[in-house]
Amino acid sequence: MNILSALNLFVFFSSLGLVQDLAKCCQLNETHAIILARGGSKGIKYKNLIELNGVSLLARTIKTIQASGLFQNIWVSTDNNRIEQEALKYGALVYRRSGEHAQDNSSSLHAVKEFLNSHTHIDRFALFQCTSVFLKAHYIREAVDKFKQNPCVFAVTSSYKLRWKRTADKKLMALNFDVTKRPRRQDWNGELIETGMFYFSNKSLVQQDRFQNEWCEVVNINSEDALEIDTFNDIELAECLLQTN
Repeated sequence: MNILSALNLFVFFSSLGLVQDLAKCCQLNETHAIILARGGSKGIKYKNLIELNGVSLLARTIKTIQASGLFQNIWVSTDNNRIEQEALKYGALVYRRSGEHAQDNSSSLHAVKEFLNSHTHIDRFALFQCTSVFLKAHYIREAVDKFKQNPCVFAVTSSYKLRWKRTADKKLMALNFDVTKRPRRQDWNGELIETGMFYFSNKSLVQQDRFQNEWCEVVNINSEDALEIDTFNDIELAECLLQTN
């Protein structure tokens, strides 16, 4: 929105005595929320519709994004009628994804690229993963705030684990530390591990076949909130954690 348009909008709202409504409108984030939820999940059938405490993973994500109060448009990209119905039930918009980008080997990047090509007016977006069941509104608010000043933001956890790998000749090699100078936890900043919970990005980066660059910011997620549903054991663990909390 340019300055002239904003001024005209202010005059219009003022004439109706609705300046507070204008303020609320301006607080809305121009970023569009996107949830990728195809029907053909390979590991767990209809994984996105699995219920925890009577609420599907898809519905939980939509409701949490709504609770942040920062998105006017929440999209669900899907190829499946059941998922479409669930999305509409909870107030999301639906984009019918092509079968080409709803396969087991389809990447999130290509699915988002297809969505953006069909919605040319959208430049900035926030991609949410509904298998990240402990997404919270305050994480979203922090990401939105950082996205105002940075081209991309994504969710991470901090790790202080010392990692090794076995080389081609069967030897062991330390990956992230010097074996002659083993770091104490308090002596290093550790590593940042992606959680996959969300990626705030823009069309320009997607056109470069990526969501992130070196100028990204991160939101550090508590380790207990970083669980991602990928197996039936993950579902059982999530249920236990929800009961505990």
